[in-house]
Amino acid sequence: MKIKGDLWLFNPHCELSILKEQQHYTPPKMIKKVQNDLSVLLAWLVGDGDSVLIEKQVVNKAWKELLHSVVGIDFKFVTSKEVKESKIAFNAVKSWGKSPSLVSDFHFLPPKYQQFYEWNRQLKDVFHRQFGYNILTYIIDNEVNRAISSTRIGKFCLDYQEVVNEIENVFIKNSFGVIMKLPYSSSGRGILVLKRNEITPSVQKWIESALNQQGSVLVEPLLEKEFDFSLLFKKHNNTIEFLGGSSFLAGLTGQYYGSGLNTFRSYFSDLEWESIMKIITLIKTKLKDEKRLEGHFGIDALVFKGANGERFIHPCVEINPRYTMGHVTLGLQKAVPLHKKAEWRIVTKHEVTDFVAFQKEMEQKHPLSIHLNKVQSGFLPLVDVNLVQNYYAYLLVEDEEI
Repeated sequence: MKIKGDLWLFNPHCELSILKEQQHYTPPKMIKKVQNDLSVLLAWLVGDGDSVLIEKQVVNKAWKELLHSVVGIDFKFVTSKEVKESKIAFNAVKSWGKSPSLVSDFHFLPPKYQQFYEWNRQLKDVFHRQFGYNILTYIIDNEVNRAISSTRIGKFCLDYQEVVNEIENVFIKNSFGVIMKLPYSSSGRGILVLKRNEITPSVQKWIESALNQQGSVLVEPLLEKEFDFSLLFKKHNNTIEFLGGSSFLAGLTGQYYGSGLNTFRSYFSDLEWESIMKIITLIKTKLKDEKRLEGHFGIDALVFKGANGERFIHPCVEINPRYTMGHVTLGLQKAVPLHKKAEWRIVTKHEVTDFVAFQKEMEQKHPLSIHLNKVQSGFLPLVDVNLVQNYYAYLLVEDEEI
């Protein structure tokens, strides 16, 4: 059985696998739940004839046909068992992010595919927060108007006392709070926020564990955030293409909740937009000769309020050297008319206890209208509600123009 196209894998645990440098890596239960429930979102990244690897075999036919009607290309959902038993062949293998564990993730494939996911140990440094920190300092050194100053970007600390001292220094200058980050983390994990200058036993344990496992901790001032956004790129050889930007919703520790569509430019003043354009140019300049970075990547950034209420840009909170939900957002935008206001969201069981009831209610409140492969208005489920357990995703297009 021959299928033209590529096989895609959603592996949100890639950063944690890189930290452990383990081929046979078992992700935490929470990350596994993200993978199982949201792997179908890769439908917004794939090309014509591609296949998306999913956990469950039976996908609701009506939902799949609805999805195909707006994605606008032919693609398939397949399981590892189906691939192995049917001996389906692919042109190439692609993943959300590169990692050592792709060897075990693709254990069901014959050896000829290993060329697509062989692990290069030099990539580990690209996934370390220091890599993004270096991009940030490069942008600051080039004096971008309204960009964050070097005094507000924090530092990497290598031992417990240095962490404690830096927390003290940050609170002296910034009463808003402190945020500590592990060098390798994913899906909002590995981040701790302190609103008070108090090292409790649990905080001490977190710091000591972080240093023991990863060797350093990034200690930063907690900024009074206005909104998050991402700048999305694709690099091939020494050429970097800016694909677009997206504003997004995120929790205090970085959990992704969704994004608005078609409104990115409207978030910025003309002066801020000039700075964004300069930041994009600087990112291209800084990374064009970086041999270890290849393919799609995203730069997470934010706009925050200063002490006097003025707005500043933090141009690189982190770099994600892989596909991101921002790239999914750009794919979703193609399914919505440019003049329509829309958003897509990811919700959890903590927010919506019954996904089936929620979907029925939203379908009744917001009837779906599709014309010429675009959602003109209404509610579109982005996952098969019968297959998800902890995470649900949907698109909502309002019947009004921007």
